[in-house]
Amino acid sequence: MMRKEYVIGAIFVLLLTMSLASYLKSEGYEKTTLIEQVTQRGELKHSAYLANDTVYGRIASLEYYPTRILEAIYGNYTYSIEPSESGSYYILGTASYYVTKGQDKIYLVNETLFSTKGKLLNGTFSQSFSVNLTKIKERRKELAEALQLPRIQYEVKVTAKVRTREGEFSQEMPIVEDTSGLTYIKNTELEKKRNIVETSTVNNKLLGMNVSTARVVFPILTLISGIALLALWKPRPKRKINAIEGIPKGISSRVLVNDEKSLKKIAKIIGSPIIHYTLDGIDVYGVIDGSVIYEWWGLKSAEPESKQ
Repeated sequence: MMRKEYVIGAIFVLLLTMSLASYLKSEGYEKTTLIEQVTQRGELKHSAYLANDTVYGRIASLEYYPTRILEAIYGNYTYSIEPSESGSYYILGTASYYVTKGQDKIYLVNETLFSTKGKLLNGTFSQSFSVNLTKIKERRKELAEALQLPRIQYEVKVTAKVRTREGEFSQEMPIVEDTSGLTYIKNTELEKKRNIVETSTVNNKLLGMNVSTARVVFPILTLISGIALLALWKPRPKRKINAIEGIPKGISSRVLVNDEKSLKKIAKIIGSPIIHYTLDGIDVYGVIDGSVIYEWWGLKSAEPESKQ
């Protein structure tokens, strides 16, 4: 039958292992769940009135317009937010006249071409406008003559701003006259998305219980099993040499051996018994061979001798 201390010892080792495992494993992790996605989108669709209808006709919707025959741009701006929210908006068209000094622009006059504002309806709105580029060019000539600045230039842009609980959605759409002789509108589409997430903590498990609980339970059980093991453990008594008590006489030479195994071999070879006596509290075992004694010295033990 297996000794009780062996069983308790095995339980102690197992519980100690589980205690270490509970501290090596994290208590849990953060789990992120997508609850909702808010999407805002602004889009400008446009067409232009052209002075020459030979190629495209009077009104055309193009990505690039020939600058020299471009008279006006008609735009329709649409904004939407999903899920639907209430909010307000305004659309502003401006023409800014400036001169360049080195790489810097010095703005002289800023004029409003149009300004419209309103409220969102079911999270959306649509607004039409027009930009008369012929009038803007004429205005540039007027300012150049009045200010005596023949190099005065202009830039035109349309700005849409929307305010909702998401904050401000802003989209600037400049009308660019390129050196290639073409005019186009930048940034006509803009989309912004925001994920609404929920973060929760997921507890890791160890043998069916939370790791945080295991970090308390297993060390306590380990301590209890350790105490029980100490209480039950009885170390086996050391086996001693089977010797005859006696004091050697007539000895003229002593030979010390390194261990009791060597002494037993000598006793077997000579055919003499092992005797035991104490000297200054030290156990001495010896084998007598005539006037020679072979001895092995060991510490004295208070335990009773056990036979081999």
